[in-house]
Amino acid sequence: MKTIILVSCLLCFIGPLASEELPKCFQLLPSPQKLEVKNGTGLFYNELNYIVSVNNSAIPVLGNICASLPHYRKKGKGIFLQLLISANIPESEEGYILELDDQGVHIQARNQKGLFYGCQTLEQLMEDSRDCKVMIPLLKITDYPDIVYRAIHLDLKHHIDSGHYYYTIIDRLAKIKVNAIIIEFEDKLRYRKAPLVGAADAISIEEFAAISRYAQDRNIEISPLVQGLGHASFILKHKEYLSLRDDQDSDWVFDPLNPKTYNLQFALYEDAIAATPCGKYLHVGGDEVGHLGKSELSLKSGKNSFELQMYWLQKVTQFANEHNRIPIFWDDMVFKLSGLYPTTYNPEISEQQVKELWAKNRPLLEKSLPLFPQECVYMRWNYSNPKLSGDLMAIDWYKEHKLNVMAATAVQGMSSMLPRNHSNFQAIKDFCELTVERKISGILCTCWDDCSPHFETVWRGLSDFACFSWNYKDVSFETTHALFRHRFYSPEMEPSSFEFQDQLESAVDLWDRTLISEGDRENYHKTFKLIDLPQANKRGEWALKYKEKISLAQNALIQYKLIKTKIAKGLEVALRNRYSLEVFNQINELQVYPSNLLIALERYDNADESGKKEAALHLKKYLNYFDELRKNFEAVYSQTRILGNPEGYQLDSNFHNHLANGTNNTDWMYMYELPMNQKILEWLKVQIISKK
Repeated sequence: MKTIILVSCLLCFIGPLASEELPKCFQLLPSPQKLEVKNGTGLFYNELNYIVSVNNSAIPVLGNICASLPHYRKKGKGIFLQLLISANIPESEEGYILELDDQGVHIQARNQKGLFYGCQTLEQLMEDSRDCKVMIPLLKITDYPDIVYRAIHLDLKHHIDSGHYYYTIIDRLAKIKVNAIIIEFEDKLRYRKAPLVGAADAISIEEFAAISRYAQDRNIEISPLVQGLGHASFILKHKEYLSLRDDQDSDWVFDPLNPKTYNLQFALYEDAIAATPCGKYLHVGGDEVGHLGKSELSLKSGKNSFELQMYWLQKVTQFANEHNRIPIFWDDMVFKLSGLYPTTYNPEISEQQVKELWAKNRPLLEKSLPLFPQECVYMRWNYSNPKLSGDLMAIDWYKEHKLNVMAATAVQGMSSMLPRNHSNFQAIKDFCELTVERKISGILCTCWDDCSPHFETVWRGLSDFACFSWNYKDVSFETTHALFRHRFYSPEMEPSSFEFQDQLESAVDLWDRTLISEGDRENYHKTFKLIDLPQANKRGEWALKYKEKISLAQNALIQYKLIKTKIAKGLEVALRNRYSLEVFNQINELQVYPSNLLIALERYDNADESGKKEAALHLKKYLNYFDELRKNFEAVYSQTRILGNPEGYQLDSNFHNHLANGTNNTDWMYMYELPMNQKILEWLKVQIISKK
């Protein structure tokens, strides 16, 4: 081994420029702002001998390869790290210059954040050199982010993960230059000042504070989200807080005029702040409040819904400011209460109608402007169509009135099992582009837990977000996802022949609806309608009735085998994150179960009198397999996730019919399989009796 790693802010000599692109085997995620490949012989990753700080700056947390190098100078080539204020260094706190020459690697930055990201980029180059057995070419990278605040949303409302998994998440995010997490605790924090709210298996304040500090060392700032005003079921479900409800019949909304509301909310905030000691923000929620103003105090006040909403926001903003936090507020109620919300999300509204609605209702916003706290960040969220003219008008309205606005996109909304639409690629890409164009300082990528998919299923979308929020470029999802497979798994998985996730998205779309004629898988339904079962004396009638479903099921079996083969090949060649492939493999096994049921039922329906018994036995055997399928599925999930709620856990009223809030055990994961299995077993008993 010969080389040194240097972190430096000095301008290094640039040799003759040969290319602006790296050789194909090198793929950086996210792509740097400027890259120059120079003529000359490069270096293999294992030629680097040591890492040294030129001007005694602290050596940042390093990746696995760089961390194996000693931290002192000796003969050979090395990595040199240097902090330097220079006109040649990007002004961004996270900017850096990385140059590889015949002496080693020189990384220069204005501060530790830049050094950290320079080292992360170097780690990717070294990984590719090792994995592909090729030299890193002589090069110079000048890099910095397009968007200052690049946060992802970690939502714990319906589940909790094993402690080690949070560290894994942080390490992965750091590698792709995400620099913030907003964690939605709900009842998964062990609140000291309101112990009734925290679930029995909640994370302690001390444990999460340690996680926060670990993240800070990797340039990830964690701030809390504690839902307030609306989405308060995790608090108001408890009978002890009944008096704090705006509507006594609903646990959804706080009474904004009850002083005890703030005593409780502020207690929760204080504990959440203690659990995130390195955070800058306090996300207070405030969205989807519904019909506000039903409490006795609200009715007596004469305040309208808008005034009540903003009164609450002013109170929580004041609290946040007093505790050195910047409040963030979901802004949908601002536009709902001013009659403008449909223009921000509904593509069916014509441009002319949008203009007319804004001309008509904008005066209400202007009139209410004094109610808007100036110290608050208004988070403009749109998870599907951020470029709608109404959404653009909303953003421009904030900027025109010098109100702080931040964007929010989503990798996961209400989809069951895993995200759809190529991991919501287009919406993420569009809002990142819009954030850059409108010079918005920050963007959040939400990962909603309503249907509680495994976090491993959202990494592709988070990778898209990291790419476009660091350096926006107009590239396709095929190109971006090939880059994801290269970096997340291995270079060998980059080709399109390893693309299984889009196929799995399509397969899960069918799984959602195979067994039902009424209902959907995105919500927990207490009432739904399963498909009918065959009648023994009406041979072929059932198969004719469900001809379309059966055809789709037959295609699903073909897709299942293709997906299974691709994942199996991936497990053979993956160098990183094999667990993710294991999760997807179990999803594939579960999603095909309903299709196999349909094929088995068709076999029974089409069988003649002599074949009915054999078909019935085949069907029963497959039903018995479900217990093994479920056991295998949960064995893989439970490697990182705590499954089910603790004993005595009180579910909320499920105002939004969240799928994962349907049962205390894991039955909600198999919402239609379990009742369908029971229905078929009871039906089989009748068939067997009738045959006797």
